[in-house]
Amino acid sequence: MTFLLITAMSVWFLYLWIVSGSVFLLIMAIIFIPLTAFFIMPIWVFNYYLFDGDNLVIKIGLSKKVIIPFDDIISAVSTRNPISSAALSMDRIELKYRFKANKFADTMLISPVNRLEFLEELKSRNENIEIVATPQPMDKSMKIFLTVILGFTSIVLAGSAIMMVVGEFDPIVSVSGDGVSISGMYGITIRSDEITDIILIEDSMRGIFADVGAMRTNGFDGFGQAQKGYFSSLEYGSHIRFVQTRSSPTILIERRAYNVFISFRDGEKTRELYNELVRLINNDN
Repeated sequence: MTFLLITAMSVWFLYLWIVSGSVFLLIMAIIFIPLTAFFIMPIWVFNYYLFDGDNLVIKIGLSKKVIIPFDDIISAVSTRNPISSAALSMDRIELKYRFKANKFADTMLISPVNRLEFLEELKSRNENIEIVATPQPMDKSMKIFLTVILGFTSIVLAGSAIMMVVGEFDPIVSVSGDGVSISGMYGITIRSDEITDIILIEDSMRGIFADVGAMRTNGFDGFGQAQKGYFSSLEYGSHIRFVQTRSSPTILIERRAYNVFISFRDGEKTRELYNELVRLINNDN
């Protein structure tokens, strides 16, 4: 469970950094991704089961060896229980054994390559071990638990994928007598009396910031060319983007608060919006 949790957190922090640009989330992703490799990779390299004298020796990853006397093993049951464990295959064996002077019993999931041969060898070492070679079905409570976990995970992954796709769409901009409304991710409304100037820059965002650069402070910067949300640069200060970075021209709306950049994939659509905005300002004046 620990391995899955660390992996899930690594992916989640990386995704949140992609959509938000938070430096803190980037640091967390940098921390957790090496942790994932540190904990998980050794499981694939250092994973073996050894019949050693009177004991079964189990070595999994970086954990210390587990030594179980054959006389302490109560049962070995074949299972396909998908619960998180260090077993590398779904063809598993659930070992039940006694420990601490027979006062307690514990279980462990393992996955030897030759499961049936392993069970036969185990039985030969201790005839009292209960052996079940046919995989046993999961009980109802485990099925419900796994259904909930898988359902939740599917919803999160689907939601993340939808956000990544939707984030690449052009901004939805509507102009009215009261101002400009930009809908969707990081959408805002700009009143006409906030606008001090509207400039059409005959370049893409990539070209505008080629020399000065910019930092995302709280925004979306996907795998395509869309950028939405809050950014900052030395020349333009803190500003808001609703742009396709490789498309030109680009509209700059100067206002008393954050300046706003807008561009569409289709440059002609950007020019049409610019003309609408100019008419809005002229009518307002």
